[in-house]
Amino acid sequence: MSESDLEILPKKGDESVDLGFSMRMDESQLEAELPPDLFAVRPDTKGPRSIGILLILGALVLLGQAYGDIGLHNAADLSDEEVGMILEVPNSQGDGSSEITTEEYQTFHDAARESGGYALRGYGLVLASLLLIAGGVLLILLNGLGAKLAVSGATLGLVSGTAGSLMVKGAADAHLEGVLLLTYEITTYLCGVCMVMCLGMAALPMINARARLALYPEHKVTLSMESE
Repeated sequence: MSESDLEILPKKGDESVDLGFSMRMDESQLEAELPPDLFAVRPDTKGPRSIGILLILGALVLLGQAYGDIGLHNAADLSDEEVGMILEVPNSQGDGSSEITTEEYQTFHDAARESGGYALRGYGLVLASLLLIAGGVLLILLNGLGAKLAVSGATLGLVSGTAGSLMVKGAADAHLEGVLLLTYEITTYLCGVCMVMCLGMAALPMINARARLALYPEHKVTLSMESE
C-alpha cells in the first residue's frame, strides 16, 4: 500500500469522518413557521343542515299526533262507528274474555279528557313542533339560535308528551284491560323514547366541535407561535 493510500484512510482514534462537505446554520436565519391553522378544527356545514332537515320532518310527525290528541280532547262523545274501528283489532286478538264494549271505551275516553292528558300532550306537541321547525330552518341557514330553539322544543315535547301519555295511561288502567291497555302502555314508553332521541339529535350541533364552529364562526381558535 502506497503512502498516498495511507493518507486517505482515517486514523483509528479519529471518530469523525470528513464527508467532503459541511453544514452551518446561520444565526440570523429565521426558523420555519407553522401555518396558524395547521391544527385548527374545520367547520362542518353539512352536519347541522342534515340535522335541521331531520328535525323538520320529525316536527311534522309530531304535528300529526298533536292534531289527533286535540281532536280527541274536543270530542265529547265518540260515535259507535269510531269506537268500533278502534276496538275491532284489539277485541279480535283476545280470547273473548276481555273484550272492551263501546260503553267501557266511552267511559275511558271521558276519563282521559277530564284528566287533561289529551290537551297537555296535544297543545304541548304543537308548541314543540313549531320550535323544532323554526330551529330546523335556522340550522339549515347555519344560525346558532336554531340549535337552542330545537333543544327547547325537544325538551318541551319530552315533558308534555310523556306527562300527557301518563295521564291517558292512568285512565286506561282504571277502565280498560287486555290488549288495548297494553297498547296505551307501549305508547307511553314509545313517546318518551322518541322525544329523547329528538332531544339528543337537537343537541348534537351544540356538542360536536366542528358543527359548533360552523354555527358560531366567531369562536374560531387559531395556533399562534411567538418567536423569542
